[in-house]
Amino acid sequence: MYNNDTQKYLSQLSRKAGNIILDARNQSKNWFQHKSDGSPVTQADHDAQTLILDGLLNLTPDIPVIAEEKTNDAALTASGTYWLVDPIDGTREYVSGRDEFTVNIGLLVEHQPILGLLYAPALDDLFYAEPGQIWRERAGLRQSMNTVSQIGQPLRLITSKREARRLPVQDWLAEGLIDEWRVCSSAYKFGLLAAGDYNCFLRTGTTYEWDTAAGDALLRAVGGKVMTLDTTPLVYSKPNFRNGNFIATLPGVGQAALDRLLERVKASL
Repeated sequence: MYNNDTQKYLSQLSRKAGNIILDARNQSKNWFQHKSDGSPVTQADHDAQTLILDGLLNLTPDIPVIAEEKTNDAALTASGTYWLVDPIDGTREYVSGRDEFTVNIGLLVEHQPILGLLYAPALDDLFYAEPGQIWRERAGLRQSMNTVSQIGQPLRLITSKREARRLPVQDWLAEGLIDEWRVCSSAYKFGLLAAGDYNCFLRTGTTYEWDTAAGDALLRAVGGKVMTLDTTPLVYSKPNFRNGNFIATLPGVGQAALDRLLERVKASL
C-alpha cells in the first residue's frame, strides 16, 4: 500500500480534517466539554475523527482503527496491524486559539509504527513518512527530509509546557547540560525533531499511543528512536494504550550526554 496514491490520499484526508477543525474555530461553532480525565474534547474532534475513520475504512477496509474519541477494544490490536488516530492532538491549544495542534495518523505493522502523518492545520505544515522516505510539505512546497548527523552536537531539547513547570530545565541550560530549549505543544514536536531543528524531545506524564505513533514513525524514518527513561524502546499494543515518560532522539546524539540528562530527569520526578 506504500505508493504515491496512498500518500496523496492520506495527505488530502488530513487536510480535509484540518479544514473541519479550522472552520469550526473560525466560525465559533465549536463547543467543548471535559472528559473524565479532565482533558477537553470539542465537536471538531468528533467531526474530524468521523471523517478520518470513514476515509481509512475506504482505503483499508480490513485494517482496524484505534482512535482517541471512541471506545477501543484491545482486541483490535491482535493482528499487529492497525491504525492509530488522534483527530486533534493538542486540543487545549486549539481551544485556546493557539496554533500548535496536529492531526495524527499512524499505521502499525507487527506492532511497530511504520507509516506516520502529522499535519498542523493552522501552520499548514505536514510531515509524512513511510518505509524508505520522509517528506515535509509547507505552503504547497514538498521537500524530502534527510537524516542530519548529531555526532558531536550538543543537546537541543524540545518539551511541552508540562516539563517547563515540573523540571529545572533553566538550571540545565545554565549548567550546559543542554545547549538549547524550546517549549512546544502537541505531536508537532516530533515533526520539528525529525526535521533536525532539535535533537532531543522529552515528555513526562501520561500520553497515549495515538499521541505518539505517527511521530514515532517519522523518527524511525530518519534513524531516530523513542524510548522510556530507562532507554528501552517505547512499545505499542498496551492494554490501555497508555504511555509513560519517554525521550526521543535523533541518531548520533551522544550517549554520555543523554545519560547525564536522563539521570537529572529521573532525580527530578
